[in-house]
Order: sequence, then C-alpha cells, then structure tokens
Amino acid sequence: MTATISSEELKPLAGMSAAEFVLHREPMLFLDRLVDIGAEFATCEWRISDDFELVVPGLGVPAYAGVEYMAQCVAVHAGARARARGFVPPHGYLLGTRHYKCSVAYFEPGVTYQATCQELVRDSQGMGSFACRIELNGSTIAEANLAVLEMPQETKLNE
Repeated sequence: MTATISSEELKPLAGMSAAEFVLHREPMLFLDRLVDIGAEFATCEWRISDDFELVVPGLGVPAYAGVEYMAQCVAVHAGARARARGFVPPHGYLLGTRHYKCSVAYFEPGVTYQATCQELVRDSQGMGSFACRIELNGSTIAEANLAVLEMPQETKLNE
C-alpha cells in the first residue's frame, strides 16, 4: 500500500508547517510545525494562544486534548511520508487510545510543547499503532498508544 520511505528522504521536511502535511485547518489544526522526522517517528511542536478555541480562560487546554495533539502528530508523519512520495496527505482515522496518562490538568497558553509519535507496527492495509508522548522542557508529561487507520488518497501533489 505505501512505499518504504527512508529517513534521509524525510529529513528535509523538518521545520515545515504542520499544515503542509495534514488535512486539518484552523481552528482544528492544533500543531504548529514538524520539528524532526524519520521513517518511523515524527516530532511536532505547538504553542497555545490565549484565543485558541479549546482554552478554558485562566486554565488552558484540558488534558484530554492531549490525545488529539498526539493523533495530529501521527497524521503529520503520514502526510510527510505521502509528500515524500509525491502525494497529498492521506485520510486518517484514530481508532483507539490505550493507556493515556497525563501529569497536568491543562496545557498552558504561551508554553511550547512537543509531541512525538513512534511507529510500533503498520500493516499493508494502513492499520498502525504508535507510541506517543508529549513533552514540556524535555520531560514527558503525557503518553499513550494510538491505533490508527491510514487511507491514502493516491492523488499526486499539484493535480
């Protein structure tokens, strides 16, 4: 279903806007940029603004949104892989979350966070599992395993 992509083919995409790799758009695009990427992982970052739709005034974004930050990191990884092959981002579905743990009640506005997804398994039909984490200043504050389904569009870029 998907061709093997090397880390060397993906590295030049690091530093680009997350919007380049996903179908999400404001206000549902949670991530700012792709920080690092390899064949089986991606790291993305974001900074929450005070006017972000999910911010609870005086508190921040509720911890349960951490699952979506992780899922969008997985989507960025899939989109970057598609782009490296010359295709538009695939449709992706979050099928389930296991063992979500978060040590904060809210993600604070004005703070830069990073999410990393590490591919555990991917089959030829697009089913995959990722170990994900969210870090703040180099310390893990949230983690979970996500089950996903990737449905490539197989539409070439610029068509």
